[in-house]
Amino acid sequence: MSSMRSNIIYEDNHLLVCEKPVGMLVQSDRSMSIDMVNELKNYLYEKQLKEKPGDSKEPYIGLINRLDRPVGGILVFAKTGQVARALSEQVQAEQPQKDTEKKQTQGKNRISKMQKKYYAVVDGDLSTQLGCEPVKLQNYLIKDAKTNTSRITTENDKNGKRAILTYQVRKVGVDEMGYPVSLVEVELKTGRHHQIRVQMAANHMPLWGDTKYNTSFIKRQKEYPSLKWANVGLYSYSLTFQHPITKKELHFTKTPKEGIFQVFSV
Repeated sequence: MSSMRSNIIYEDNHLLVCEKPVGMLVQSDRSMSIDMVNELKNYLYEKQLKEKPGDSKEPYIGLINRLDRPVGGILVFAKTGQVARALSEQVQAEQPQKDTEKKQTQGKNRISKMQKKYYAVVDGDLSTQLGCEPVKLQNYLIKDAKTNTSRITTENDKNGKRAILTYQVRKVGVDEMGYPVSLVEVELKTGRHHQIRVQMAANHMPLWGDTKYNTSFIKRQKEYPSLKWANVGLYSYSLTFQHPITKKELHFTKTPKEGIFQVFSV
């Protein structure tokens, strides 16, 4: 059966929750590399043939959220169009900004917000922020499709999209070259292209290993050839959402073990 089986954390008739390996695409691109969507389709197809020999219908895999290729972590995929639509609504749902808003919307037909939390390793010693409350970052981002990058813009830019996250410093340490690094927990309130990578870099905390937005790391790579194959210090470790059919809240966590995360015993 497809090698994707070992990456499946949870499966029922409606959806799949998987751990995306670092370096794997979520969906196919021009590179023709292995991707999650096709691997999962292969897995379901093989399973389908075992249960119903002769059933050659192509399985459905609905993509709900993405992770960049050099980023690992938890993703959910839908097995039907109905479930895909319901989960996508949870991704798009507005998150109450204050406790009063939460109370006002309780009991109403409000769509639950899918909650995504990440561990990020950033350059710098942020020990002064250890033990502090989460910090909110708000910026406006604009995507450049040609370069597949995003950048900070102003609130007045009609093409800019509001990007909000919170971060909390968990641990500090040094990488193998002796540079100070910090482990931060990030919670996304919005889902923008390269949001964590761009916002953290713009606020002087660029992600370790990020060769798109961390200029000091790009220089470091030239100095230390062993860093050439470094992956971005970002991992989607927690996912919470409401099951569209059973209405139960599902919560999944996975701990990153590879690369720069080995500096920290998460």
